[in-house]
Amino acid sequence: MEIKRYDSLPQEAKDIREKVFVEEQGFKEEFDAADGVSVHLVAFDCGKPVATCRFYRKADTASFVLGRIAVVKECRGRHIGARLIAYAEDMLKNEADFILIHAQTRVRSFYEKQGYTAFGEEDFEEDCQHVWMKKRLRRG
Repeated sequence: MEIKRYDSLPQEAKDIREKVFVEEQGFKEEFDAADGVSVHLVAFDCGKPVATCRFYRKADTASFVLGRIAVVKECRGRHIGARLIAYAEDMLKNEADFILIHAQTRVRSFYEKQGYTAFGEEDFEEDCQHVWMKKRLRRG
């Protein structure tokens, strides 16, 4: 598996997010202003784009928000999402005190396995229940 970094939203990431979040899960507001200020990662398997995520610095902090983590249906269960998150964490290990994720509650346990802890109240994004989660990268 190869992971590529992009400083703007690549078509491969758009296609994966459309497939996963819009077609499968029914979200309507998939793309937002954060896409313009994010670093985007795309995982390729045998040259085919199979997963994506993005991250951006939370304003005036040493924390980053990691999100829009999506793996195409036919590649789920192969730990690609976990590898993509680990790759992003490795990129941020010298810059970020914390990584924050606004996770769908139905996949909360997946993020807990990656070392994330829920905090705060659950909320809704387009009628889908979410919870904020965080992971400390640097001690300080």
